[in-house]
Amino acid sequence: IFSMSSYFQLRMSYIPNAICILRIILVIPIIDFLWDKQYENALGLIAIAGISDFLDGFLAKRNNWRSKLGAALDPAADKILLVSVFVTLYFMDLIPFWLMATVLMRDFMILFGLALYYYFIEKPNPNPSFISKFNTNLQIFFVLFVIAGQIFSSNFDLLIQFTGALVFLTSILSGMDYWISWSIKAKQIITAKA
Repeated sequence: IFSMSSYFQLRMSYIPNAICILRIILVIPIIDFLWDKQYENALGLIAIAGISDFLDGFLAKRNNWRSKLGAALDPAADKILLVSVFVTLYFMDLIPFWLMATVLMRDFMILFGLALYYYFIEKPNPNPSFISKFNTNLQIFFVLFVIAGQIFSSNFDLLIQFTGALVFLTSILSGMDYWISWSIKAKQIITAKA
């Protein structure tokens, strides 16, 4: 029997996905504020996006509201936000081309690897590694430092250079980590089937 409480629980389980979708929608005003050099507003919305990222994960885990859609939406929302901000900051001459290109190339290579794995082996289950999560967090901090450097008169150059160098390094390492781990797993599956 489908009770009212189970219906309510089912409806509530959509909340983490709704938060992810809201985070994706926030990208548009964030980019708009950045382009108009309204850095305080952009920083505020990025902070809201960051809180929403924590909130949707917390709710999904605490209430067992995990879903396949949520597992795809959460990293997609992060990537859409970060890639959009990195590209915008580059076109505003606030970050160098090589750093933006490295971040974009990492994401492209991961998506390409996922597509190959899906086509030739099986449906992938891309659990992010420690280095990948670390890279994403570094990208967020880097972006915040770059924008904060435009707001406050205090010098953020050292922080920006340090986190930028770490973003560059961990982007390469995490991209390689995905490819190596997927290659090993693919070889094990092919060997087992042989």
